Amino acid sequence: MSNKNDNKSLFIYTALIFVVAVLLIILSFFGQTNLQKKQPNVEENTTATGISERASVLSEENKTLIEKNTSLENENTQLNEENDVLKTENETLVNYKNINELLLSANGYYTLGNDTKALEILNTINYDKLTGDQKILYDTLKNNL
Repeated sequence: MSNKNDNKSLFIYTALIFVVAVLLIILSFFGQTNLQKKQPNVEENTTATGISERASVLSEENKTLIEKNTSLENENTQLNEENDVLKTENETLVNYKNINELLLSANGYYTLGNDTKALEILNTINYDKLTGDQKILYDTLKNNL
């Protein structure tokens, strides 16, 4: 009899282990499908392609921006050169204007009969910096004084 009881308990333990194994398999299956449902769909090829495409687009944009930056730097250099030329022209024109004002003032004093004041003004003018028309007026005033 003891042999039969041993067989029954052995059978019960084996059945219990089998049921627990089946339950674990079922739980793991449902757990895995539940996890797959919660995970977003990620395809390895599309993300790699997306990243490489994005990198190539950014590279092209970077190249375009570098070219634009270079052209703007060249334009800035050119504008600075033009600005320097305009500044020198402006200084020259201001000098001519000042000389013209002095000559006009000297002519006014000469016309009013104040020759000493006219001569004093003419002596402050640098003859080498005069234009052709200014030299004519200067020489005329100087000869009449």
